[in-house]
Amino acid sequence: MTEYEPTQEQFEQDVANWGMETLLDTGLYRHLRFRMSSGGFRWFDIVTWPGKLVITGDCETYTFARLEDMFEFFRSSGRSINPGYWQEKICDGSDRARDFDWDRFCAEALAEFDSATANETDEERRATARRDLEDELDEADPDKFGAIQFLRNYQYRPDGYQEPAYFWFDLSESPPDGEGWNYHYIWCCRAIAWAIEQYDAQKVKAP
Repeated sequence: MTEYEPTQEQFEQDVANWGMETLLDTGLYRHLRFRMSSGGFRWFDIVTWPGKLVITGDCETYTFARLEDMFEFFRSSGRSINPGYWQEKICDGSDRARDFDWDRFCAEALAEFDSATANETDEERRATARRDLEDELDEADPDKFGAIQFLRNYQYRPDGYQEPAYFWFDLSESPPDGEGWNYHYIWCCRAIAWAIEQYDAQKVKAP
């Protein structure tokens, strides 16, 4: 199973001493608050009405829309989370679920080089080419636009090397993009699954 950051273990440590307060629970209209049982400033709310679920508080705010009862939608995954599918249901800016990281981009670029040159028999030439790529990455603008420009422009062609270049990035395939799940989005996904679990457990206990 794919692991995401924060991990389930990390999330459970965050909420180990948290409890649930029911502010509203009328059919599909719910307002649940989660925070440390002893008080404190960290908290998040889950609010639902027909067709919508909002998570907000000391985390990002996301609004999801899919089924009339959004608890049913998220409950179908149990404790597991499905960031990609759930992202499609965000209706207040789904692009916020992912972000760009320059270090991730550099690691992906070097990994693509390693894969593309795996059959190179001249190890000295391969090592020199890799150092060139590392040096050029160090000099590039460390942001998403810089990454795009780098992919478009980078070629390594050692002295005397004929066409085509020894290495370049094939933009027609799946080039490095440095994109990954936003940490706070994953935290919110875990929080929703956990919150519904707490809600269901309290319902079972109710007389």
